[in-house]
Amino acid sequence: MKHRSRKRKFPLLLVIPILLAIGCSIYLILTIQPPQKKAADGFLSTVTANEDHSDYMLPKLENHPFIEFMQQEGIENYTIDRVESLGKKKAKIWAAAEFPAGRIPFSFDMGKYANKWLVDELPEVVFQSYGIPVSVSDVDRTHKKWTIIIGDETEEIKALSTTDVKLDQPVSYYTIDGILASIKPLKPVNLTRVMSLSNTVLEDEELGLFDIQENFPVYIQKEGSIQFAGYYAIPIGAAKATLYQAADQKGLLAIMTQPFKSYDKIRVALRDSSYTSLLHSSIEITCQEEFEVYSIPNGIHLSFDAGQAAEFRPSGQESEVWLDGKKLASSLFRWHIRSKGQEPLYVKTINRSMSHPSRGTPYHGTLEAAVYNGQLTLVNEISLEEYLYTVVPSEMPVKFGVEALKVQAVAARSYAVKAIQRSGYRAYGAHLDDSVASQVYNNISKQDVATLAVNETAGIVAVYGDDIVDTRFFSTSCGYTANFHEVWSNQDNEFPSEEVPYLTANPQYDGKMPDLYKEGNFRAFLDQNDLPGYDRFSPFFRWSVEMTREQLEAVLSRTLPSLYQEQPLFVLTKTAEGSYESKEIPEDIGTLLNIEVVRRGEGGNIMELEITTTHGVFKIMKEYNIRRVLQPVNHLDNKPIKLQCHDGSIRDNFPLLPSAFAYVDFTRDSEGNIKEILIKGGGYGHGVGMSQYGTYGLTLLGRTWQEIIKHYYPGSELKNIYAE
Repeated sequence: MKHRSRKRKFPLLLVIPILLAIGCSIYLILTIQPPQKKAADGFLSTVTANEDHSDYMLPKLENHPFIEFMQQEGIENYTIDRVESLGKKKAKIWAAAEFPAGRIPFSFDMGKYANKWLVDELPEVVFQSYGIPVSVSDVDRTHKKWTIIIGDETEEIKALSTTDVKLDQPVSYYTIDGILASIKPLKPVNLTRVMSLSNTVLEDEELGLFDIQENFPVYIQKEGSIQFAGYYAIPIGAAKATLYQAADQKGLLAIMTQPFKSYDKIRVALRDSSYTSLLHSSIEITCQEEFEVYSIPNGIHLSFDAGQAAEFRPSGQESEVWLDGKKLASSLFRWHIRSKGQEPLYVKTINRSMSHPSRGTPYHGTLEAAVYNGQLTLVNEISLEEYLYTVVPSEMPVKFGVEALKVQAVAARSYAVKAIQRSGYRAYGAHLDDSVASQVYNNISKQDVATLAVNETAGIVAVYGDDIVDTRFFSTSCGYTANFHEVWSNQDNEFPSEEVPYLTANPQYDGKMPDLYKEGNFRAFLDQNDLPGYDRFSPFFRWSVEMTREQLEAVLSRTLPSLYQEQPLFVLTKTAEGSYESKEIPEDIGTLLNIEVVRRGEGGNIMELEITTTHGVFKIMKEYNIRRVLQPVNHLDNKPIKLQCHDGSIRDNFPLLPSAFAYVDFTRDSEGNIKEILIKGGGYGHGVGMSQYGTYGLTLLGRTWQEIIKHYYPGSELKNIYAE
């Protein structure tokens, strides 16, 4: 019996040490961290405590966004869930933390450097300053996928199903390893009326000035969705808009709550007396009745008696109002000037052809003066129809009659509405200016027949589909118009540019000359001086000019270098290999050897011209550049170069070639050297869209203004902008 008892005790003696060993191992596992985990914990604890963590990571990670994000959000609750060995000297740490968007897992890498474990790779953290969540879908039971608009693109991000994200609410957010970790709504500011918009500042009528980010995106709420309208695409005068700001008050985006359709008023930037600048060193305004001057955001209000003159002066970032040598007030914001009666305001510091000798130039509506780059801008806000009263007679001779003037009124109104939509002068607080750069405004007084034409077409514009027609117009065609894309380059400096379906090359007579892009056909067409074209009553229907070789060389020595400085992508030099490159034009262009038309448009206009001299071969592209480079001006002596016109009249030293619908011939001596140059052409202007003399000719044939609009802008329809 004793022998059996000893046998039973022996296995128990073996089991007890084994159990003790297992227990010790478990204790060690639970109480003693591996060095990687200990180092990882040290890194996270010092980062979240905003303490020095440089001993736990490589120096290259000092400015990593993960560190800034953890400290900025005050993340404290984290866990290290697993250490994955990637070899003797590499490890991946799997962790998780409580972020504002929920508990998010993340990982980072560690390496062993000189027997010390250091963090050498951190999670990818991306901050997006703005975005608009527009849709959501399920990924799995715990995650959703959000579609967010950023600028003109969309991004899809993954988020926990429990994350609270509101659709169509602009936000800023962080992602960590592609998972939404933090999201904050942007601050909305309901704008009263947008007065100006530069690349860095938005001005509101009542709220004042807001700093905005560059590439400022604008969206529109349309048909229950948010759509990208464009960068800076908030029209001047827009009232239904909300600005969204970051925590530092900078505007990050704007949302228009409804499409902009306020076309009853237009804002015109007024140039100085010489039409050379939109900026004024000082402005003086008077009125035959009492008038008021006020600045809205700061509540300043001044009253002036009839005949008094308010003077506006720039002073740093503010503008001052003076009366009789005494400063009355100063404001950071724009000044509004308004007559208290029916009399117009007079700008004494602007001189136009219809200005009063002592009072200056009259303007109806209101005026606004504001500081811009240390000087002043002056804007006239006026009803659209009243604006056209002086535009139409400035752009078309009233002798053309009321029917032709109606065509001009519709074209000018369409151009103006398009300008309101574009707000190309937004930095100045305007839609367009008062010069030939837009439409000539208020240079001559109202003419009864032009006013009648405006009133009888009130509100009518040309549209193509849903868009206002780009109603390009010019003086005279040669009997054919040009394609838009064969005249102008696009914003990316590509030439030819994109086609515009209603601005196309079409015959301007009853017939059609085929293939005018072929040199022989075009010459034969242009030599028809008696062509029964609609424009035949214009002195520029056909024209010609002769120059000596020396005269043209003197012209080219000036125009080629200056044109290259302005348009380096469209003034090219031929290389030895036969290709063309943009390079400086030599001061001495050498002796003229040849001028050749390289390419014509469908309507016959020159698109590319090659000029060969003893010092190079130069290619000139685009019609306006070609007209400038061949300007018929004598730079050698006082004897003018004469442009012979269709009606027998002569123009001396015409500032540029009337059109690019032209061909070039030479007279050469017995050795083949050029002696004289003959340029024969037709038309005046770029040749795209509506011809003004052609319009006059069509009215003589009994065409109505409606028919003429559709003739020059084929496929367009007429629409009343006030009927919506």
